[in-house]
Amino acid sequence: MNAGIATISRMQTPAGPTPSAIANIEAEAALIGAMMMDPLLIDRIADLVKPEDFSIDLHGRLFETIVGQAALGRGTSPVAIKSHFDGDPHLEQLGGPAYLARLTGDPMAMLADVRDLSRQIADLSDRRRMRSGLLDAVEACADLGTSLPEISTLADAAVTARAESNVVEADAAECVDAWLAELDADVSGVSCRVIPNVDDLLGQLRPKSLTIVAGRPGMGKTAFACTYARGAASHGHGTLFVSLEMSKEDLIGRMISDSLFDHENCRIPYSVLQRGRLNNWERERVAEAGTLLSRIPLTVVDTGTLPVGRLDMLVRRHKRRMAARGHRLDLVIVDYLQLLHPDTKQKSAYEATSEVSKRLKAIAKDQDVTIMALAQLSRSVEQRQDKRPQLSDLRDSGQIEQDADAVLFLMREEYYLAQTEPQNDADAHSRWEDRMERIRGVIEFILAKRRNGTTGIARGRFFAPYQAVR
Repeated sequence: MNAGIATISRMQTPAGPTPSAIANIEAEAALIGAMMMDPLLIDRIADLVKPEDFSIDLHGRLFETIVGQAALGRGTSPVAIKSHFDGDPHLEQLGGPAYLARLTGDPMAMLADVRDLSRQIADLSDRRRMRSGLLDAVEACADLGTSLPEISTLADAAVTARAESNVVEADAAECVDAWLAELDADVSGVSCRVIPNVDDLLGQLRPKSLTIVAGRPGMGKTAFACTYARGAASHGHGTLFVSLEMSKEDLIGRMISDSLFDHENCRIPYSVLQRGRLNNWERERVAEAGTLLSRIPLTVVDTGTLPVGRLDMLVRRHKRRMAARGHRLDLVIVDYLQLLHPDTKQKSAYEATSEVSKRLKAIAKDQDVTIMALAQLSRSVEQRQDKRPQLSDLRDSGQIEQDADAVLFLMREEYYLAQTEPQNDADAHSRWEDRMERIRGVIEFILAKRRNGTTGIARGRFFAPYQAVR
């Protein structure tokens, strides 16, 4: 192993000599060795380190290959990895496949704390970038054509590069050019296509956006989310459904009943699927629907509790996995917002929900996805004569309204009217039945906020026995 490291120290990377003073080559080698020995470590490491964080080009490419293989469910042993580097000159300098075997035999790789190694490698990478930026500022000092404010800007950018790695600055001309380029680019957002009136009302959900879908219990939020997720994924949008309330089996059961609803002669109520004792015909229909679902880019994660920082890691992880399978992660659905909790303890539910809301918007921007988060409304809705929700009904925090690019309320008058059935007045009961018949199955979509468009109301149908929204 030491001979391999010594050889690496003499190697030239594409960017020039290895800056060994701000690199730990042994740590990089040990981390890659640990990943090849224990595939269960790979996701944890990939959440902290990127290929460009390695000081040695070969190590970065090994890391990227191992992560890609793991995302595809393939082997990551030296034997599985070596075929990707046949004839690679940098690997040949180190002894070829034998170097990969030495990495897994290194005692440091066996005993290392991979989180500490990952953080160290990422930290050293940040330091190298900072060093490079400061050297640019030093060179600018010798150039009398560079003004002092420009030099100061270079130095300031280098020092703050790590803290502000996600901050993008551009002057007006650059912004205009970028905007015009986006007009010409074929950049499409997410749409469902199964609920056309919602697509017309919301438009395409663009990357980096946060959409809140809110309603009181019984309004059909989860059914709506399942239908939307299935529709989006069926039309090629990579979708991650994170459920903090229902099991993945319950969600898939709802999606199967929902998908069968589209074929009138194949419909099976969700209650039948819940019962579990299917006849041969029902089992065949369910198997067919299940096969179709298994082919779309949809991943379901169910968990009882989740810090919002962990959600960030989940999004990054599944973004890598979908990319390895040739898909792009476009849509993340969270059911529901108030069940997420912040990474640090907050003084009140208001502060906790505000922190979660802000982080959801940050994740959408940082990971270039659209997030749809379901949210509960306060009981104040039911204390009013008119049960239609308002933005002020968003439970626990006004921050949700501020962070959201769109807020869509779900409202089913049928749910409330069913609770007011007259008991001892035949005329009143007749009028009640007439009204129930008019609104049976109707669901209202109330778009109360849309940052880049107009608000409005549309109607659809909620077929409760099949958990289908149309």
